[in-house]
Parts: sequence; C-alpha cells; structure tokens
Amino acid sequence: MQQRLWLSGLRDFLAKHETDAVWQQKKHEAEIKNPWFTQVNISKSIDAWVAALDKDSETWLAGYNLPQAFSAQTLGIIMAGNIPLVGLHDLLCGVLCGYRVRLKASSDDEVLIKHLVEGWVAANPDLKDRIAFSDNFKGLDAAIATGSNNSGRYFEYYFRHIPHLLRGHRNSVAVVSEDASESELMELGEDIFTYFGLGCRNVTHLILPRGFDMVRLFHAWEPFADLINHHKYSNNYYYHRAVLLMNLDKHLDNGFVILKETEDVYAPVGMVGYHFYDTNDAVAEYLQEHEKQIQVVTGHTNGVSFGQAQKPGLKDYADCIDTMQWLLKHYRAEASS
Repeated sequence: MQQRLWLSGLRDFLAKHETDAVWQQKKHEAEIKNPWFTQVNISKSIDAWVAALDKDSETWLAGYNLPQAFSAQTLGIIMAGNIPLVGLHDLLCGVLCGYRVRLKASSDDEVLIKHLVEGWVAANPDLKDRIAFSDNFKGLDAAIATGSNNSGRYFEYYFRHIPHLLRGHRNSVAVVSEDASESELMELGEDIFTYFGLGCRNVTHLILPRGFDMVRLFHAWEPFADLINHHKYSNNYYYHRAVLLMNLDKHLDNGFVILKETEDVYAPVGMVGYHFYDTNDAVAEYLQEHEKQIQVVTGHTNGVSFGQAQKPGLKDYADCIDTMQWLLKHYRAEASS
C-alpha cells in the first residue's frame, strides 16, 4: 500500500531532526520567528510524532478502507500555529485519504511545516503534485479549518457550499483524586506546562477533591519553575498577576504559575483554574456541561493518563471526530457521483 511508504518516509525524515544540519537550521529559524517555539519544544513535538508513527501507523491504516487510486479532489486545510507542527495530523489524513491537499500554514508555524513538506516530498516524489501551499481556497471539494471561535464563524460562511470540518477553541481538564501520588502530580505538570500551555490538549483546569492540599501541587511542579525565565511566558504571568492583585481577586501563586478558583475551562498562559468536587457525580456533571469546551480529560477513569495529554497517538482525533472517516465519507461520495 502506497500510504504505508508515505508514512515510513515521513517517519525517517522526522527522525533525523537531531543530527541533520538543515533541520537544526530550520528549528533555529522557527524559534527566531516565533519565540514560543523553543528548541526544546520543537524537538519534543517531533519526537512525539516519531513515537506515534513507530507505534500506531500499521494499526491506524488497517482501520480504514483507503483508496488505491487517487483522484483530483482537493482538500483545503487552514492550519493552526499554537504549538509546533500542530496541523500535521490533518495533512496526513488528507493525503492518505487520496486528496490533493492545498495548505495554508499559520505564520507562527510556517517554517517547520514547509520544511517538513519539502523533506517528505523529497523522500516520496509521488507526493510532489499532491501537496501545495496556497492562499487561494477557491474550487475546493472539502475543507478543514482550525482557528478561534470568531474565525470559525467566517469559515462557516466561506465554506458553506462544500463539506467542511471546523475546529474552534478548546482546552483540557484534569480530574485529581485525593490519593494522587507525587509522581502523578508531577506528570500532571507535564500536561499543564508542555508548550507553555498553549495547546488545546494542555490542561488549563483542575477538578480537585474538597479539602485537597494545594501545597502538594506547587511542590510537585517545582521542576517547571524555569518557565519564568522565558520572556513571553513571564510577560503573561506578571500581567495576569498584576490584574488579580489590583482587583483584589483571591488566588494562589508560587512565583511562576497562578491558581484561581473558577468554573471556567479556559485559563490564560501563566494561570490554571480549579474547582473542588464532593462526589463523582459532580465530576461527571461538570464534564458533561462543558463537553464542547473540553479537548482531553486526564486522570479520569475513562480519560488519558497524567503526562500523556501532549503525546497523542495517530488515532487521537481533535474534538473526538474521526478525521479519516469524515474525509473518506466525502471522498467516496464525490468519487461515485
């Protein structure tokens, strides 16, 4: 199957990022263009992709009836740029499902995604005419767009005549039990602070048992204290701390992250929201009530383990919508018409 070769070529290209001189140059350029994309965070993202491709690619592909002949149907993808290579999964899905893919990269992530496409095509020349970057989104057969809730309304109108899959703003939550261990709380810190908390899979809200010792959180998160030395992160932290102090809003502060009691799922960079629960039913009610705002639940019986929120597999789809099935449905429908 051609798709397996494409994934293998991508995996091999990504795996060279620590030793290849051009990869090193591009990572440096990406950080200059977008200081949120530190070398550590870029490498973390690429390593997560290599691990996912190593672990999941065979079983992932086996779950779908993929086309063996590829049509001229065109899929437009408008990518987000909040964390490194965040739009790669949509690109993979589009290419594997037989579409010609027209990409609009986020200005925050264009250095990395353009280098990735260039290297992927070099390793798989038959992809040359199937992936292109463009600002022209006329004549599409389907579209996937990721942005803010405000831009989502524009996308809804612009793509109203074709099948479209739109993604707005979501965040993730963690359910913490009374007997959570020190190591689990530190892993929770990974879910919160990886990529400075900018991803939709980053935890921004904690659901804590009534009476939980908050000092345990701050103690477990000490390994992440160096975040405050990053100028963009510290600017956010100090700004929100100043606002809270001026408004006399109650909060907890350990010098690099602020905890504020609230029911909101969203929290800005440098802050984490929390609320207390008394029963498991109360947890279930909160999760159901905020379902459309939540991307991932960590620590919950049916959720993701602490520390794994930003290590998604190929089968972990945004907004719990199977992108492959969605694309194949519309690809098949168009191809048979």
